[in-house]
Amino acid sequence: MTNSDWTIGSRVHQLMKQVTVVLWKMSETAVACNICGSSYTLPEDEAGGNLPHVLLCSHIFCSTCLRALMSQQNIITCPECQMDTRIEEGVDGLEVDSRIIGLIYTARMNTKKGRHSGDRCKSQRFKSPPSSTAVHTQENAEGRPDVVKVLDEALGKATENLSQLDKLHKTLSSGIHAQLKKERTRIIREIDEAVDKAKSILQKRRSLLVSKLSDVDLLFADGRKECKRIEERIKELQTAIQKAWHVRRVPSLETYCNLDKILETLHIPVDAESYDMSSMSLRTGLRCSLQMDSFVDSLRNCLKITDDSDDCILEEVTVAPFQHVVKSGVEVWESSSQSVRGNADPIPKKKSTCRPSFIEEIVEDIDTSSEIVETAHSSPGPEPRRNERHKALRRLRRQHFDRPLTPQTKVVHYVMATHIVNPGHFYVRYMMEQKSGQNLTKKVNEFCSGDSSLFTFSDEIKTGSMLFIYWKEDMWCRVTVTELFQKECFQSVTKCLASEVSRLCVYFQDFGFSKGISIPSDGGLSMLNECLRRPDAATLAQMNGWAPLAIKCSLKDIIPTDLLRGWSLEAADEMRGLLGSEAVEMQVFGEDGDALLVDLKKTPMVSLREHLVFMGLARFYSPIVAPGSAPLLFYPSVRPTLNVEVNAMVSHVNTPSDFYVQLVENMEYLLLHSKLQDCYSRPQANSEFQVYCPSLSQACVACYDQEWCRVQVIGFPGGRMVEVRYVDFGYRKTLSVKDLRQIKDEFFALPEMALWCSLNDVVSPQETWSDEACVVFKELVEHKLITVVAKKLVPGTRPVPVCLYEIGDDCTGASIGEILVRNGLAVSSKQSQIKDAQPLETTVWDPPFEEEPLSVVLTPAPPPPASEELKPSLILPTCVKDIKVRVTHVTSPGNIFVQLLQFDGQLKRIHDTLKSLFSKSEPQEMLWEAEMFCAANNTGVWERGKVCSVSTNGVAEVLRCDFGNKVNLHVNNLRPLSPDLTGSFLLECNLSGVRPAGGRSTWTATACDFISHYLTGAMAVMTIKDPSTRPVLVSLFCSNRAGQNVSFADFLISEGLALKERKAASISETIFSEQCVLSEKIPEPQRITSLPQTPPTPTPRINPPPERVQTHSYPPPELPPCGHVLMSISAISEQGVIYAMTYQAVCEFDRLRERLQQHIKTMPRQKNYNWKGVLGCAVMGTDMFWYRGQVQEVIGGHVKVQYVDQGLVESIPVCHVYPMVLCEDVPQLCVPCQINGVIPIGKGWQWDAVVLMKELLLGRSVYVHIIEHPEDPCGCVKVEITVDGMALSKIMVHHQYASFDPAISSQEDYVVKPPVPDLDDWDLNTEGLEEPQPVFGVYKELQIPRARTHFPAKVKHIRTPNEVFLCVLDKTLCQQKQQESLEEALERVNENIDNLSLLTDFPIECPCLAEYSDGKYYRAKLLGFSQLTPSVKLLVRHVDFGSDDILPTQKLRQLPASLHHFPCAAVYVKLAGFKPTNVCLDSERIPYRPEWSMRAMMEMINLLNGELTAVLTATEPQLTVLLYNAEGSLVHRPLVEKGLADYA
Repeated sequence: MTNSDWTIGSRVHQLMKQVTVVLWKMSETAVACNICGSSYTLPEDEAGGNLPHVLLCSHIFCSTCLRALMSQQNIITCPECQMDTRIEEGVDGLEVDSRIIGLIYTARMNTKKGRHSGDRCKSQRFKSPPSSTAVHTQENAEGRPDVVKVLDEALGKATENLSQLDKLHKTLSSGIHAQLKKERTRIIREIDEAVDKAKSILQKRRSLLVSKLSDVDLLFADGRKECKRIEERIKELQTAIQKAWHVRRVPSLETYCNLDKILETLHIPVDAESYDMSSMSLRTGLRCSLQMDSFVDSLRNCLKITDDSDDCILEEVTVAPFQHVVKSGVEVWESSSQSVRGNADPIPKKKSTCRPSFIEEIVEDIDTSSEIVETAHSSPGPEPRRNERHKALRRLRRQHFDRPLTPQTKVVHYVMATHIVNPGHFYVRYMMEQKSGQNLTKKVNEFCSGDSSLFTFSDEIKTGSMLFIYWKEDMWCRVTVTELFQKECFQSVTKCLASEVSRLCVYFQDFGFSKGISIPSDGGLSMLNECLRRPDAATLAQMNGWAPLAIKCSLKDIIPTDLLRGWSLEAADEMRGLLGSEAVEMQVFGEDGDALLVDLKKTPMVSLREHLVFMGLARFYSPIVAPGSAPLLFYPSVRPTLNVEVNAMVSHVNTPSDFYVQLVENMEYLLLHSKLQDCYSRPQANSEFQVYCPSLSQACVACYDQEWCRVQVIGFPGGRMVEVRYVDFGYRKTLSVKDLRQIKDEFFALPEMALWCSLNDVVSPQETWSDEACVVFKELVEHKLITVVAKKLVPGTRPVPVCLYEIGDDCTGASIGEILVRNGLAVSSKQSQIKDAQPLETTVWDPPFEEEPLSVVLTPAPPPPASEELKPSLILPTCVKDIKVRVTHVTSPGNIFVQLLQFDGQLKRIHDTLKSLFSKSEPQEMLWEAEMFCAANNTGVWERGKVCSVSTNGVAEVLRCDFGNKVNLHVNNLRPLSPDLTGSFLLECNLSGVRPAGGRSTWTATACDFISHYLTGAMAVMTIKDPSTRPVLVSLFCSNRAGQNVSFADFLISEGLALKERKAASISETIFSEQCVLSEKIPEPQRITSLPQTPPTPTPRINPPPERVQTHSYPPPELPPCGHVLMSISAISEQGVIYAMTYQAVCEFDRLRERLQQHIKTMPRQKNYNWKGVLGCAVMGTDMFWYRGQVQEVIGGHVKVQYVDQGLVESIPVCHVYPMVLCEDVPQLCVPCQINGVIPIGKGWQWDAVVLMKELLLGRSVYVHIIEHPEDPCGCVKVEITVDGMALSKIMVHHQYASFDPAISSQEDYVVKPPVPDLDDWDLNTEGLEEPQPVFGVYKELQIPRARTHFPAKVKHIRTPNEVFLCVLDKTLCQQKQQESLEEALERVNENIDNLSLLTDFPIECPCLAEYSDGKYYRAKLLGFSQLTPSVKLLVRHVDFGSDDILPTQKLRQLPASLHHFPCAAVYVKLAGFKPTNVCLDSERIPYRPEWSMRAMMEMINLLNGELTAVLTATEPQLTVLLYNAEGSLVHRPLVEKGLADYA
């Protein structure tokens, strides 16, 4: 090695040392503790090191400082952010910062490497001296700049740059986060403000629409006139009756009145038909409809997110069927693969380039169900396209039905079959309407027993009229006349006299079958009246209010085995034998015309449909898309000769390029059409030519506008629906399968009459024909006789181009195509070709994707009910899913009362009826008993009620039939209720899917109070799970603060008040689910239509043997010393053992519970244990917290456990018990005690004695005198307990539950008196104390001016938005005679408040002085006791402000006489003009007034600020005023405009 090499080596060595020093200096700030400044060191051979540990707040400190900061509770408080970190394994158990450790290790290794290289250079220097060449190199190196200095400067600059970059990074990241959060908050706030404004506009629109309903009253003016006529007749008759009674009692009064006129008035009969009763069924024809298309378009235009340049960044989204496409190119996927295009540009090219890309991805969620609906209603396209659409439809339906959050709800009812024609045509009656049917039969029998129902010679019978028929013994039924025959007439007639009827056919409305009746020719009216009766006008109106009880049904998707012969007699007989007259379960799937599509089930069988299929009497419906043999088709339509004029009728028009004409020269079609009507209008044709399973392109017959026409099946939209084309007219329609009839061969003779045409040499100026052009073309040609000239020969799959001409008087009229061209609605095809002739472009563009725009399908509003009769009781709707309800009363999750909002109109009519009947009535002397229905006046409102009990003082407990709760009312507020008004619109429900927590069989009081607080008065959405049970099993969904509907059952589970109910799936459900899986996997032609006879046997599951575990007991409690001690009684066992806890034990129990929750998180997962050797354990209580327990007994799947720290004993499921002893250092906290000196009767405490002790002691703090400790540490301590100054032993002896122990010589010796505090002889100074003067009476009320219109006022206190305490500001209206004001008098009294005595007497309404939160005393009055234990507190009201307060007795003082004569400065008034809104989505409610929302309360507080004036509107039953603001407008108007209140 040369000398120069040695010099370079030494330089390198020095440079490495300096680099190491620099690196060490750079890391000094990072490798030193911020508290003590000591460097972090690694542990070596014997030294432990000073490691950097990380707290939960991410701050780093050394081990020495953390040990100094650790408290006795193993908690370290961070000195920088004051956050607590709990440690269980000491400081060494905390996480170590690996980055600092790596830095220390790197620095140490660099130091070692530097030393090693230096030693190596030194050894080499002594081995070989440097040569001349090396010396020359060394001289050259010495001439270069100093390398160390350059590196030092570079490293210093790098350190500075690194620090600056670090600061910039922190500033930028924190700034971005803050700005992002700020921007998101601002945008969300603006969106909420926009939505609130939109809601306000909609609410204003609603108020405007409601205000326009005042003209509806004019419709019933004639009806009111008839009512006045009846009232005048009643008044006249009552006057005549009164005069007749007076004359009867005093005959001498005959000379003073016209007796003949009175008798004439009394004998005038009442002709019900002379009064016009048509007003009862009048309808206005008005209805409110939502224009969904316009609303959606306007909503998209008025509510959008824009940037500063007003560019809309909420991109429009077009969704093709079964494919999601975002126009901006952000994301494109299909429902099957959901693959994202790789070449999609995530950021569209727009004017602004600073817009973040995530804003472009704001798209609206499109529900899959809407796609299904729109696809099902879209017009059919070519055959391959339709097949693809059906496949995609099935795929999406499977995805839609497999969603776990929206399970399909079955509509199930219990019914009884009344008449069976065949499985596709039968009648049932609901079992829930059995009582209604009995009442109907009773009413009919009562009417038919009178003479008013007999036929007379002038009465007529018409077809379609309702009569009463004698069916069984003492049973009359209502029927409808379907066919009527007159004497000596062979053809049926529509009407005839009752005396001329020979026979008639009637239909039983309540049973579903028909029956023929023959009247003997010599019988006359007497024979007719024996079997038939007629209703009068009043009875007919009443009977029309009862809907037919027989419901027409059909088994869903079931068709006969032989499609040509139809249903066999064996199928009907088998169905009758299975159903009989028993109640069966009916599941409703939908409607098909006037029949319900159902399935019937009995207990032993799975399904009636499946049974019939299994017996070979029926098969499942499956439309034949590709039949094996081609069906018979109609001959194609005959095309006219080219350029020959023929007369035709345009039968149907779609567009000028798509319409159908019908040639009129063919007279044979009129004959064929007449034969069609004769053949298929016969009553037997419905069953003779019924089509059960149509195939594609099948020729059939269907009805259109009450005429039978030839049709052809062209598609299957879904279910039992088919799409047909009327071959003789051209239009298309979707019909039910049951509306189709088989066509006879003779009707194939004529070809199709409708010729498909298009207008020749005329095209649309746009891509498609405009609506105006189509309307004008229809007006010109549709259903008119025109001249048609065919111009071209085209294939049968294309329309025939024709020219249409109007028919004139002498010659051919104007051309229809030229008329369209002149009006600018069309252009000539020749001009269009010349106009479009342009040079061809060389660029070939890819054709655009065909997208089918989705249209909003509006479901037509259901027709109004045919009758407006009053329904007194609730009838469950057919659709039991997503029903909007109002919760009226809640006692527990298993007992919830709701009202269906759709019956609010009926309920209001009931209340109006009761008000009109009883508002002016007087109390009646009546003996009220339990179970009697009544009309009750509850706080001024007449409601339906049911008497539960009546006390001797005349107060009755009444159940509110329409609300569910009970109230106490005086019998003077009750009136007898007529039977036709009895009933209830209340539905009693049971929350499904949950069960009580903690192994209980009943709900805890906490769960009941919790659900009652949240649900009472709330609006909810209900889905009925099982309508057959009582209470009805339901699911309730309520709106949370975010406006989302959440399941209340899940909410109870999340709050720990309930557990999820787990039920094993039944065999039928398992088979059904397996069939659904098979139907999805098997292709369409091979789908299995029958269920397996036996379900597959699952693989047996082998459970592992229970694990043996053994635990010891918890340590015994620490017994307090003998003597008096204050203890809390926590539990009393069935054996009479009293468990008490000292004050220190109660505090320790709270700390112990927190420790247990932390311990249980670290426990391994529970297993199957053998509980024989388990004593101590951990138990999950009913409040979902863990406690220490001791196993006493194992019973099945439950363990009987005693809480060792409280003494309670419960039966807990094994899943809530953990076999491990926790916190062994803490002994048991409750002390078992037994009463000293007494012997229980019967050598053991009886259950009623234990109940008495629980009533006296549980939850109370009492003085316990410990007399003797037990020898066994776990034994009972002998004590004497003092309850309210009396020994518990004397109480038990007095009630004869125990006797004194004769071993004790004196009974008074062992009885320990409660400790009395020692009183010193204090020298009390009574000087200056004033003798309190008694104050009698109550305060004077503030007099509100009534002479003036407006007076200035101020709101002192607000209770609800329409209940306030008002103060009059006009001093001239309420002047006081005294010179001193109330404020001055109160100030004088507060200066010497200590001289006033405390309040000692507490009567209600007692005036006093009460201390306020500011420390001063103000006038108040007592409202009642609020709390008695552990200290007495009273509820008081500050009469000069209106606010209420709860104060102890030491803060109440007697009122001096100088303050009593002042009137109250605030008076309670009610604000008129508005009321709570009926529909409010806000979840936050005023607890004491749940009908008001907190948002309305806060808004009203803001409105009451400023200058106010008031006008008195009423004084009874309470003061009512109108408040105006400074501008002169009503204060509550903004509240109504925002939808927070309604006008009253």
